[in-house]
Amino acid sequence: MKKALFALLVLVIMTGAIFADTTAKDPYDLQIKRLYSAPDQESNEILAIPIEVKLLDISADGNWYKVKIAYWIGPLSYTYVGWTEIPVGQALAERASKLAKAPPDKTSEE
Repeated sequence: MKKALFALLVLVIMTGAIFADTTAKDPYDLQIKRLYSAPDQESNEILAIPIEVKLLDISADGNWYKVKIAYWIGPLSYTYVGWTEIPVGQALAERASKLAKAPPDKTSEE
């Protein structure tokens, strides 16, 4: 009986390890753990986020992001998965249209 229980436990651990390895290869499974003062990892770290925040998916237009937020208070854990709108795609499109309309830089032609 002990051997069967041990074999079952080993099987569960191996299955969990294999599942964790396959989910880690998802290209959008990005963990967000730190906030910086500038868009550079060499800049000052403002906050080490004490909760788990993961980017799970991005919509086709780049404006909606599926995120997972998890945190723990003592023995209780809370996990939320949902979509949030951050209009990055729209902002990038507006920036590209402004750059296309801008007059060419004359100093680079000389």
